[in-house]
Amino acid sequence: MANIILPVPSSQSVYGLNEAQTYKRILNVQAANDTMSSLFPSNLLTTNCKILSPVSFESHPDSEPFKGSLLASNISVMQNLKARIERDFNFQNDKLCIIGGDHSISIGTGAGLSGLSDMSKIGMIYIDAHSDFNTPQTSLSKCITGYPCAVNSGLGLTEFTDLFNGNFIEKVVQIGIRDVDELEINNLKEKNVKVYSALDIEEFGLNQVLKNALDYLKNYDYIWLSMDIDSLDSVYFQKGETDVPVSGGLTPRELLYIVNTVEKTKKLKVYELTQLNDVGYNTPLVSLSSRLIELSFGLGLYRYGLN
Repeated sequence: MANIILPVPSSQSVYGLNEAQTYKRILNVQAANDTMSSLFPSNLLTTNCKILSPVSFESHPDSEPFKGSLLASNISVMQNLKARIERDFNFQNDKLCIIGGDHSISIGTGAGLSGLSDMSKIGMIYIDAHSDFNTPQTSLSKCITGYPCAVNSGLGLTEFTDLFNGNFIEKVVQIGIRDVDELEINNLKEKNVKVYSALDIEEFGLNQVLKNALDYLKNYDYIWLSMDIDSLDSVYFQKGETDVPVSGGLTPRELLYIVNTVEKTKKLKVYELTQLNDVGYNTPLVSLSSRLIELSFGLGLYRYGLN
């Protein structure tokens, strides 16, 4: 079995920034200084994973903002990501991590998975500040970053849903949600999405929320864990490090706990980490991202716990 990492260095949204270098920094976390570098543990991602070349795409002018900002550019990203997953990922034998890019890339991830497997065998856990369950009819911004979870469930623009050939995710659990549009709620109800808000985590505890989520998906053979870094509370971000930070969110420790808990089910097949913009080397967010990806592959447990 191979651990596959596929970078998608794009942020095709009205909010997006250039993320071309971020994935390189995540995959090559450095010690604080040269002296410590000689003692720093080997980076488990570069030594235990197959790191693929980044997904490319064509950039087009924003000609149809009424349907979705930068629609043609987003179509290019999704088509190319779908093709790369179908070509380079052995669904039966490999584990896959996608490093984004804004969260709209989940459309391409889902489209790629739909060409490799029966999606009725895959349950999705979506960690985000936003539900991303809008369609052009319910969205206020018409920004495609607000569409991906809906598209993976079969709603929205045919330019995207046609990529799935009718093979959509059937069950979605969302965790950490705290920013939903008024009409978006109707889409969530239509697809029976189970939503645990940030307030639910406060009331019931993250451990119980995760137990409920995994029990809800217990009959599925595989889990796709899709995580937006803005699920973190906004206090953890400097200006520009993510596109739409929202207060009242999760902590870094809670993100690590989520990934580790889901990976321990041995059903985690695909992990996405998205929306981290082009930040500097050795920032807390870069180090956290590297650790999250390690845990998604079951690596580096000695760094996190006592294993």
